[in-house]
Amino acid sequence: MLIKTITFEVKASEKNRFEEKFHNDHISLQNWETCLGSEIWIQNKVGADTVAFTAVSRWNNHEDFNAWLKRPEHEQRHQKLRKEHRFDKNEKSPIVSKTAHEYTVLGD
Repeated sequence: MLIKTITFEVKASEKNRFEEKFHNDHISLQNWETCLGSEIWIQNKVGADTVAFTAVSRWNNHEDFNAWLKRPEHEQRHQKLRKEHRFDKNEKSPIVSKTAHEYTVLGD
C-alpha cells in the first residue's frame, strides 16, 4: 500500500479558500475508484499568521495515484491559475510552504 501526504502551510487570510480546495479534493478522492481512503487535516496557528492543511490518501500503487493527480479537472485548475497570474508579481504567494511525503506500510 502506498500512502501519500501533501501539506500546504498558507497565510491565515487564505484559510477559507484553501479549506474549500481541500474539501473539493477530498470529495474527489472519495469518489475515485482506486483511492483506498483519504483524510484532510487542518492545523490552526502553525505560525503567527499561518494555518496548514494536510491531505492523506492511500493507494495500491503509484499508477493509481498518478491517474488521480493527472485527472483533467486538476490539470485545468492549475493551468487556469497559471494563465490568470492569480497573484500580482509584487504580491507574495499565499502558500508559505508545501511538503509532500510518500510512505509504504511495513510488511507490504
